[in-house]
Amino acid sequence: MRSMRFVVKGVVLALIAALSVAASGGAVTLDSQSYYCFTVGDLAVGIQTLSAAAAAEGFAVLAYSDNTVAVINGTRSASDTVEQMLLSADHLLVLDGDRFYLRVNGPALSYAIRPAGAGLELVVSPKTSTDLVDALTSIFVELQDVAIDGMDIDLDSYRTIIRNPLKGPAEPQDLSAKLDYALYGLVAAEDWFAYASQKGLALLGLRIEVVVEKIPGASLPADFRDSVISETEQLASLILPIDQLASLARSTGVGYVRLPYVPVAP
Repeated sequence: MRSMRFVVKGVVLALIAALSVAASGGAVTLDSQSYYCFTVGDLAVGIQTLSAAAAAEGFAVLAYSDNTVAVINGTRSASDTVEQMLLSADHLLVLDGDRFYLRVNGPALSYAIRPAGAGLELVVSPKTSTDLVDALTSIFVELQDVAIDGMDIDLDSYRTIIRNPLKGPAEPQDLSAKLDYALYGLVAAEDWFAYASQKGLALLGLRIEVVVEKIPGASLPADFRDSVISETEQLASLILPIDQLASLARSTGVGYVRLPYVPVAP
């Protein structure tokens, strides 16, 4: 597995050299018709430091707590809503407890760092075909401005997802009968907030309400108990971080994970 850790202290040439060595398996071109998801390790920055640095760089910074949201930094008119900021801000940082979602929409590419399973992932969305090393170099240099000076990144097992407005990415076989496809589509989406708006999903920061249909006689796994908002013998409602949806669906005792049913007026 080729993986690398970049540690940049303003020495751009050292970063480029490190990337060139890591990519020595051959030049890789990122296609503008796809987006790319790289597994990354913990960042060398705390949430408060990241928030302060992002605000200083002009990011829209939104902080969620329970069912409320505070605009920590952002320029918006009286007619702007939080949803509009989530959808249109070119530089966005969303905080939700110990989780964060950072998005930058630049002229040549867009990228986001967001929770994924037990860690984080970097989602790279080129707007024109571009070299992998060039794309990652530009991203890593920009991240210094928000106090991110270190990151482990896996260069071998990244996912390539072709954009398709009619059909999203294929759901893994072990999830196809366990997780509502709309929810898997959210997990794998290029942009969580754009996808949620398109599909009419109500996000609560970086979380979403879901319903678990339990296997008869089974209990909800202990790891998810803190997210439960109501429960019966057959069903449990949870407000769960988006990055935990697949893990919940794969858990023992869980039959199916879906969106709540919405009553329709007669």
